[in-house]
Amino acid sequence: MGRSSIAKTLDQLILPVVIFVGARYLGIFLPVLFSQVEFQFSLDFNLISVPFIEFVNFNNLLFLNSFSWLLTAAVFGVVFSFIAFRSLHLNEDWLHPKEASRLHKRKLDHFTISPEEAYPQVLAWSLVTLVALNLSIVDFLSGAISTVVFGVGVAINALLVALFVLSLGRGLEREKV
Repeated sequence: MGRSSIAKTLDQLILPVVIFVGARYLGIFLPVLFSQVEFQFSLDFNLISVPFIEFVNFNNLLFLNSFSWLLTAAVFGVVFSFIAFRSLHLNEDWLHPKEASRLHKRKLDHFTISPEEAYPQVLAWSLVTLVALNLSIVDFLSGAISTVVFGVGVAINALLVALFVLSLGRGLEREKV
């Protein structure tokens, strides 16, 4: 992997990290609008994955953290599925010319992706997904996440990692059109 690939991967890493942090905090703040949950902003925090928020009650922590991880898994599932689909089926290297012509006629050719952009993008999303998986494991081991939500999150993360492996494998085995 050359310097440009590493720089491209680091550049592609910004959006997944922002989406991950945004989904985690949105998952904390959204239920607060509809329920009486007490927390405070502090340098002391209960969860490593949501710094600067300290919960007063452990039940609130369990509920909000579980909801936040569920929202994060759903967001990652939707966005990464689109990234993987685009990388697998709309890659310029193996997109059939008839399909490329159809996309162009429908003005959807902006969905096609070059391999120089596809692989760093899939790699960046996979790295953030693995970090999220590790943080959810830490929360699960500390008892701060529901078992059902943890299971759903692990299943979604496993599917996303499988999509990553599939997209890399397909890129290596297919011939260019």
